[in-house]
Amino acid sequence: GQEREIIPAKDMYSSKHGVDDMVMLSSVSDGSINDNLKKRYNADVIYTYIGHVLISVNPFKEIKGLYEDRTLKDYKGKFRYELPPHVYALADDMYRSMLSERENQCVIISGESGAGKTEASKKIMQFVAAVSGSSPAVQHVKDVILESNPILEAFGNAKTIRNNNSSRFGKYMEIQFAISGDPEGGRINNYLLEKSRVVFQQSGERNFHIFYQLLQGADSGMQSELAITGPDYFHYLNQGNCYTVEHVNDVQEFQEMRHAMNTVGMDANEQAEIFRTLMAILYCGNITFRSNGKEGSEVADPQVVDMLAHLIQSNSQSCTKSLCYRTISTGTQGKSARVSSYNCPNSVEAADYTRDAFAKALYSRLFDYIIGRVNQALGWANDAQCITLGILDIYGFEIFDKNGFEQFCINYVNEKLQQIFIQLTLKAEQEEYSAEGIPWEHIDFFNNKICCDLIESKKPVGLLALLDDTCNFPKGDDPKFLQKIVETHTGHAHLAAAPGSAEFVIRHYAGEVTYYCMGFVDKNKDLLNNDLIDLAHCTNSWLLQALFPEAKTSSDKRRPTTAGFKIKESINQLTAALEMCHPHYIRCIKPNDRKQANNYNNGMCEHQVKYLGLLENVRVRRAGYAYRQFYDKFFYRYRVCSSQTWPSWSGDHQSAAEAIISVLGVERGAYIKGRTKIFIRAPETLFALEELRERKVYIYANQIQSFFMRFSMQNYYYTIQLTGNQKMQGQKERRRLSLERPFKGDYIGYRENFPLKAIVEANGREKLAFGDRINKYHPGLKKARAVLLLTAGAVYCITIDKNKDKDKLARAKKPWIYLCERRVPLQNLRGLTLTNSADNFVAIHVTGDFDLLVETRRKTEFMATLLKYAPSVSIQFSDNMQVNLKKGKPVPIIAVRDPKGAIGVLKSKKILVAPGLDRNTQPNLQPPAAVPTVTIDPYSAARSGAQSGGGITGGRGGPGSANVRGGSPSLTRGGVRGAPGGGSAPRGGAAPRGAPGGPGPARGAPRGGPGGPGRGAPRGRAAPRGAPGY
Repeated sequence: GQEREIIPAKDMYSSKHGVDDMVMLSSVSDGSINDNLKKRYNADVIYTYIGHVLISVNPFKEIKGLYEDRTLKDYKGKFRYELPPHVYALADDMYRSMLSERENQCVIISGESGAGKTEASKKIMQFVAAVSGSSPAVQHVKDVILESNPILEAFGNAKTIRNNNSSRFGKYMEIQFAISGDPEGGRINNYLLEKSRVVFQQSGERNFHIFYQLLQGADSGMQSELAITGPDYFHYLNQGNCYTVEHVNDVQEFQEMRHAMNTVGMDANEQAEIFRTLMAILYCGNITFRSNGKEGSEVADPQVVDMLAHLIQSNSQSCTKSLCYRTISTGTQGKSARVSSYNCPNSVEAADYTRDAFAKALYSRLFDYIIGRVNQALGWANDAQCITLGILDIYGFEIFDKNGFEQFCINYVNEKLQQIFIQLTLKAEQEEYSAEGIPWEHIDFFNNKICCDLIESKKPVGLLALLDDTCNFPKGDDPKFLQKIVETHTGHAHLAAAPGSAEFVIRHYAGEVTYYCMGFVDKNKDLLNNDLIDLAHCTNSWLLQALFPEAKTSSDKRRPTTAGFKIKESINQLTAALEMCHPHYIRCIKPNDRKQANNYNNGMCEHQVKYLGLLENVRVRRAGYAYRQFYDKFFYRYRVCSSQTWPSWSGDHQSAAEAIISVLGVERGAYIKGRTKIFIRAPETLFALEELRERKVYIYANQIQSFFMRFSMQNYYYTIQLTGNQKMQGQKERRRLSLERPFKGDYIGYRENFPLKAIVEANGREKLAFGDRINKYHPGLKKARAVLLLTAGAVYCITIDKNKDKDKLARAKKPWIYLCERRVPLQNLRGLTLTNSADNFVAIHVTGDFDLLVETRRKTEFMATLLKYAPSVSIQFSDNMQVNLKKGKPVPIIAVRDPKGAIGVLKSKKILVAPGLDRNTQPNLQPPAAVPTVTIDPYSAARSGAQSGGGITGGRGGPGSANVRGGSPSLTRGGVRGAPGGGSAPRGGAAPRGAPGGPGPARGAPRGGPGGPGRGAPRGRAAPRGAPGY
């Protein structure tokens, strides 16, 4: 046979577009990492690995085929090394690990603003939705998960100088899954909404998308009711002098957002109230004030206040009073309290501040309300059996020309996320090697804990605590805050501040940032005037009353928490949630600041490579071990791989782990034994072990299922045989073998023939009812090998053809491929015609199309099975068949009896066939007897083993196992002794690499040609040399 081309090991990880996994770089430096990313970026290859960390470079354009449905299906069920790096590969790894290990998973997506974090999170959700179930309840959850994106992007994203669709809030979405892998619910936690954007935008930036979508997409009735006009009319929209976004259609986005609102259960009335509130915010921004000649202020244009009052369903007097006056209470509290209240006028500046505070509070609470409605639609089950998959998308590190309180909070959160990454990928890994007694040379890295402590520590007092202290003093202001910074942190390595200045500098992990401290104290207080809360209580809008529930409650005299305190608490909760999950990482890189495609800025990207710590990540990964696991868990998961450890093992778990590894024949340096864990150096060793495990489990599962199906399917096949023989009786001569042949439906090993399954599954989840190797005849009556499949929805005629791929390596891997020549839906079948003679020919007639002429030994079974799914199909018998093999006149095919014709030979439109048994001959069919059942205690073996003090027999299912103790009892009559406690058949029916490719060679087929022996179909691919699956 033809020699297969051998691929050098180094080429398995590299390509002409650089190295797929940068652990395999020949030289390691910041420059070589950057060069590799640039080479791949220029070739439109945006994903790269560093071990299990995915690096993504934003292409700022659509890349053909990158996210197509076909691409998604290709990555489903694959190990990482089988296909090039992709966000789908990471998503599949998360999903499979969650199911197999029964462990919560999360992905932390980090990078600068505009690096592509939001897009990555959307692709992960898209993948998870595509590979999970489709029952009505599951579909509802998936719809809400996907449809939440248009809503959250509309209300939480905006155009900034650096990013046309920048997330101006952070979110952590948790999706709950049943142990079957189907989503059952979820929830979204949101962080740090940029409220200040509601009232101010820098030049070239926009407010939140929803405002522009509403103004552009509202119908005429809504425009009239809400007094909608152009965006340049509104002060809250015209400051940035930017109203559109390139390649974004606000009208279309508004329609998609409204459709999403319908999906999550927001009715027309609720949507109308939301839009009314949005317009109220815009009109609130158009209220201007002037001095009243005294110490107070008055509204310059009362008509604008009238419009605000109309929109919030209140009165103009209440609105004016809440904005131009503030209520001050004096006195003491208690039973004999004497409290006096005074209406103090606001200055013009104070009135402006009050107006903006009301608008920010209104939008922020509206955003929280919408998040709550999405969570309500998702549902969250308090079920300990559920496992979760979390996706963290939080806006990235920011450095602007003028950085304020918002940037301080954002960068603090990014410092915390960087700390988590360092702890779990660099620091903890090296500490674990030391604890396990593994020889290790320490690798230095920058630990940003010093920067996190500078911001959040209590002792010494961090910046957040200093800011809170300043806010608690009656005369605390921004200069006082800066003074406290200078007094407390003079000489700190990561902070610089000068007395009398209005700025301070923090040296973050991503670079130095200068913060302008004016406004820090006021924004940290985050107080809302009680008069504004009372205004919400006085409106007739149910939504506003829901947004300000404190208006209906008694006054809370406790000091309100500050914005900094809330951020610190929420981030600590987020950190705790992430630490409860097995983490995955996506590090996003922004190639340029101009949002241009095909523009890779070397300096900018290398800076990101440095502060993201990619070099240290590569070094630790190269020097370390890709996988580690406790001995007992390793044993319970992989014991089925070795005949020494399965079905019983009498030694300790450490020795068992070594016995399991030895099955792969790897060299001693490929793994090392620690004190409590086994460490495996290369991920390929683990992948090989996983494939071996899946193959073993799959084989055992198939044998067990086949054993039981022999009994469970007896009644089904008895009915099929009865139907087929009744149809044949008196119509067609029979052969003895045909009469006595048992039926089994699948004659091609369909369960393990993945290329065939891929063809069928491309048309939906159609269950196979019949499959056989056949001869198919072309219009010139030329014979060709083919496969005939019958599902619940269609008949397939699939030919086996030579692979004509131009790639020599691809042809060597797959010399033969399947081609779906015909798919005929059952409703389009007009009927079948068989001859009266003892041949195997069947004409399949199709309404409005040409017919199929096939030759199959199992014609009776095919016909009877077809009648089960399509009872109205006509069955005709005639020695003069009229077959329309192409458009035009039908071709007569005549059956002629010839003693030398054997079972039928087609020559010159004649079927030469030897005489058969009488047409009325019938088999002696007997109804199947009832099968006795016996209940077996699955724990008996474990109990007896424990009493006798013996070794490990079967054992207890570890993570991802079936949790069966002692294995299954021996099965007689062809069964398998013991069932693997380590799992079940692979998800989606996909067999592992090397799974059996189906039955052996067909009669008369050349070895290695169509019908030749299959060497085992890899996961999701066509079988290698030999006809696929034969």
